[in-house]
Amino acid sequence: MKYERSAYDEAVRSGQYEKVTGLSGKYDNVRRLWEDEVLRLFLQPYLQRMVDRKKQMGEGLRILDLGCGSGDGYEMLMDVKRGDSGLSSHANIAIEPGLLEFYKGVELNPGLIAQAEAIYGHHRNMAFVEANFNELDLEAEELYDLYLASYGAVSHNGHEQNARLLAKLAQNGRDGSLIIADWLGRYSYEWQTLWSNNLGEEQWMDYVISYIYPEDQRKHRELSSLTLALLSRQEVLNIIQSARRQSGVNIRLRRLFDRSVLVGRHIDTRDYNPHAQPLRQRVNSLFEHNMRTDLEGLLVNYVPKDGFPAVNEFYAMFHSSWNALVGYVIALLRHYDGAKASPRPEIERHHPRPLRMAMAGMRRLIAALHRSEMGDVRADIIEPGLGYALRELEMSLQKGMGCGHGLVAILEVEK
Repeated sequence: MKYERSAYDEAVRSGQYEKVTGLSGKYDNVRRLWEDEVLRLFLQPYLQRMVDRKKQMGEGLRILDLGCGSGDGYEMLMDVKRGDSGLSSHANIAIEPGLLEFYKGVELNPGLIAQAEAIYGHHRNMAFVEANFNELDLEAEELYDLYLASYGAVSHNGHEQNARLLAKLAQNGRDGSLIIADWLGRYSYEWQTLWSNNLGEEQWMDYVISYIYPEDQRKHRELSSLTLALLSRQEVLNIIQSARRQSGVNIRLRRLFDRSVLVGRHIDTRDYNPHAQPLRQRVNSLFEHNMRTDLEGLLVNYVPKDGFPAVNEFYAMFHSSWNALVGYVIALLRHYDGAKASPRPEIERHHPRPLRMAMAGMRRLIAALHRSEMGDVRADIIEPGLGYALRELEMSLQKGMGCGHGLVAILEVEK
């Protein structure tokens, strides 16, 4: 009995026995199944093309992660799927085992570096360096194929500093190298009180990481803040153009997209917008196993702000489509609800095509499963399906204006 007890003690100390929930924390369901995956899906065609080219040349892939934190970017990249693998193939990872030649993570915070080394330090082709990524001497290093600055990393810099950084990366990169740069969006609904149309002046915010605490604890804590820049589409385009001039290299913009529209970290805290609703909490619930969500709580009541007609027009279109999809699913569930059945809702022809496709997909899913006895199909299949449909709606309807928590650019170096 003593041996058994010590074995269980060892298992508990490992941390692997901890109960995990995706309802809160840094790695909540929205982070893992929405934000990370949106970046993967947008990046996929460009990364796959690069990978195929490297394989043809018999070369490995070299990655430089700027502001790497505890190595989250590595995990994100290594889980990008191929777009041509098909349903029958189990081999669908873009960066196959053995293809990664070298990954280097650069991070200013020593605690995060220690975490990264604890997780990945046993990999011989990975290295983590405590440094300011703006001060790297790239001329002393070999060339890289992919430069990653994810989750607002470059929002620590001003516009001119970012232009110099992109120019340096482009000069160091090979022909065909990719640069992923991620800023905070100037017009995210999370911080509507900070919106400004004066693009001649850089917009900065005091960003408080208050969302890691429950609401009752946030009110009684002294929280330090980060000073981060908020950018619009035009500001990002100006930075890229300046980097082209400084580097003498063509930096081609492949994609510029909004990520986490209405589901960013601060949509629940209301620290910067008293009209915000706890939508991230509700979407986390959609993805949570064995938990049903009050779908009425997903309906958005967007409050416009005077002086921002283009931004208000986008949000009106987006929140209307979001609400239409949620309302349609609610009506479908009622339609298939046995003795309480109501008429099946119709898909209106005037809806945007992405919305009509999402509605049709949910209709097929619910029709196929409503009589299933595979456990709670609403909680475990239908609600995650709605979460993925809302994610696809964001990807299809966003305009890269700076209306998401993140405004992400995928750039390609041409030499």
